[in-house]
Amino acid sequence: MSQSNQEVTSYFRIVARRWWLILLLPIVTAAVIFALSGTTEPDFKAFTRLQILPVDPLEVSLFSQTRFTASAEQIQAVHDDFYDVIRLPSVAWKTIADLGLSLSAEELIERIDSQHQTDFITVSADMPTPELAQQVVVTQVENALVSYRNIRSKPSEISLAFIESEVETQEQKLGATQEALQQFQLENEISDLDRELVAYQDLRRSLQADRDRAVVEAGRNERLASEYLILSETNRALAEAPITSAIITETLGSEAAVGETEDTGETIDVAEVVDSEPDPSVLAENESLLALSRAQRRSAEDAAATAAGYRNSIVQYDRLLDEKQQQLIYLLGIQERYDLLVSDAARAQATFSFLTDKANEAQLKLRQGQNIGFLQVTDPARLPNVALPKRTAQLLAVGVIVSLLLAIILAFVLEALEQNLGRDQTPAPSTSRRT
Repeated sequence: MSQSNQEVTSYFRIVARRWWLILLLPIVTAAVIFALSGTTEPDFKAFTRLQILPVDPLEVSLFSQTRFTASAEQIQAVHDDFYDVIRLPSVAWKTIADLGLSLSAEELIERIDSQHQTDFITVSADMPTPELAQQVVVTQVENALVSYRNIRSKPSEISLAFIESEVETQEQKLGATQEALQQFQLENEISDLDRELVAYQDLRRSLQADRDRAVVEAGRNERLASEYLILSETNRALAEAPITSAIITETLGSEAAVGETEDTGETIDVAEVVDSEPDPSVLAENESLLALSRAQRRSAEDAAATAAGYRNSIVQYDRLLDEKQQQLIYLLGIQERYDLLVSDAARAQATFSFLTDKANEAQLKLRQGQNIGFLQVTDPARLPNVALPKRTAQLLAVGVIVSLLLAIILAFVLEALEQNLGRDQTPAPSTSRRT
């Protein structure tokens, strides 16, 4: 027989000699399991179901857009985070305090379980009574949701605090820039420099056009005055000419004022004609010429006065144009300072509006994250009406197998101890000393 077969045979002999131990330990284990199973209270499991809601990131980006995570990745991230949060000792202690449980946080966490299926999370709790199981799962989920939302909303809360502080600072800067601009406007009596410049340029163009019209009108009226004066003098000269000419003209006609007539060939004596009485129509025409001369002189005087008025207006236009030119030069001189103040105020206003919008965004995201974000209960926990089946058979199988292995190991340990004790009790052989 080989050595390996001898070792196996010796092993079987050891086990056979202590069969009672190998049989006794599994029997005791099975009895203990049966006894404990009979005295253990049944457990009830309550379930609640939550749906994962993919939402926008709660971070508030000031200078760049935050990358939005794909739904599948976000759902997995929510489940992983919530898996840890629902098992936090702080959440468990909060539930224990709310329900007055006589458990430790570790014991309560051991009774909590969660499973992830697509975009749903199922949370369950095992407790001795149906009511307690329902209360525990509801309270634990509520506390976990509050804690989870607070954790996920922390970036928005931090961003909101920072942005609100920046809004206050920027509001002060905006007030300072607007005050400086207002003071500048009051000192220079302007509200909008660009409009003032355009208005002054339009006014100068209008004044220049009026001046040009005044120059034209002055020249025209001066010419009219001269023409009226010439006409007046001419008509006066005609009216004051020797009456004889008028009489001769009226008596004989223009073609035979002096000399012979064509028909008779007789000679007319001019002195004789002069001594005759003037025709009333000739006198009336003479008076008409004098009246026309006087009217034309008055027209000449009126035209001359109008021309003088236009000349005075030209002087006033020149003065106004010079004043407006100086004012325009002054406005152009302060334009750089004004543009700088307007630019500062506009930039401060834009920054303030930008920060205000970001603060509103952070507030909305914070409320979204704290109130409805990430997870919502879709199936509330119901009162379980059936206890969980006891796992006596499984425990019995595991207990028997384990106890059987322990019994075999213990048999070998006892065999080794007996061999060592037997070896120690065997007397050593005596030796004689030769002389």
